[in-house]
Amino acid sequence: MTRSISATMAGVLERLELERPAIITSEELAQILKNEGIKTPTRVVAARLRDRGWLLPTLSNGVWEFVPASSAGAFSSNDPLLPIKTLLKKNSNIKIGLTFQTAAWIHGIADRIPLHPEVAIENAKITRLLPDSIYSSVFSPRLPCSILRGVPVLEPESVIVHMAAKPGAVRSWQSALEWLIDLANMLKITSLLEEINDQNNAIIARTGYLLQGMRPDITDEILKTFEPKCKTWFGSRAPLIRHDNKWLIADTLLPFDPRKLDTAI
Repeated sequence: MTRSISATMAGVLERLELERPAIITSEELAQILKNEGIKTPTRVVAARLRDRGWLLPTLSNGVWEFVPASSAGAFSSNDPLLPIKTLLKKNSNIKIGLTFQTAAWIHGIADRIPLHPEVAIENAKITRLLPDSIYSSVFSPRLPCSILRGVPVLEPESVIVHMAAKPGAVRSWQSALEWLIDLANMLKITSLLEEINDQNNAIIARTGYLLQGMRPDITDEILKTFEPKCKTWFGSRAPLIRHDNKWLIADTLLPFDPRKLDTAI
C-alpha cells in the first residue's frame, strides 16, 4: 500500500521518521509543526496524516499510533502494550506498573501476554482513566518499577507480594503455575525483604505461605523477624481447602499446595 506525502508534510514526516515514536500526542505534533514553521492547525494536519495512513487512532482522543514508512502499509504494529503506552502519554504523572502474568511475560518467563494487560495502580481513582482493555488492581510497590519495552514493570519481588496482597485479583492461579516457579527463582532475598518491610501481618503471612516450597531460603529469613499472630485468609471466607499451621493461613483459593511446589511441577 502506497502512502502519499505532500510537500507541506514532508518535513513533519521526516521528523517523525527520525524520532520513530510508537505513539504521538496532539501536543507533540503541534511542537513539530511549530519547529517546521507550519501554520496549519494541528487537528487539520492530524486528519491529513490519518487519511493518508501515517497516523492510526488509539483509544484516547488526541493520541495516535505512528506508522513509519518501513511498515508494509497503514497497519498497526499490534503492540499489546499500546493501550498502556497511550495511557501514559496522556497521563504521565500517574503511577502504574505491569504486574502478574503481564509482568512475567515482560520478564521473559511467561510465553504469552494476557488479552487484557494487567497493571498495579496507586489508587482506585486511576481506574477511571483506564480503557476497558486494561485490567487493574490497587497495589503500591515499595521497590521502584523498571522500564522495559517502554513501560513501567513491577520487579519480580513486587509481583510476588502483589499476588499475596491481592490473591483474588489474580485471574487464574492455575495459569500462574506456568511461570510462578520461574518468577520465584528470580527473587533476591534483600529485595523481597525490602518489599515486605512495612507490609501488614496478612500480606507477610501470605507471602511466606506462597513461597515456602519454592524459596525456603527467603521464608527462613522472613521468620527471623516475623511471627504470625492470627489467622489469615488466602482468598475469601469460603470453605477451607487447606490450613497451614506454620503461617496460620486458611487457604480457600489456591488450586495447588504451595508447600509442595518444589516437587509438584
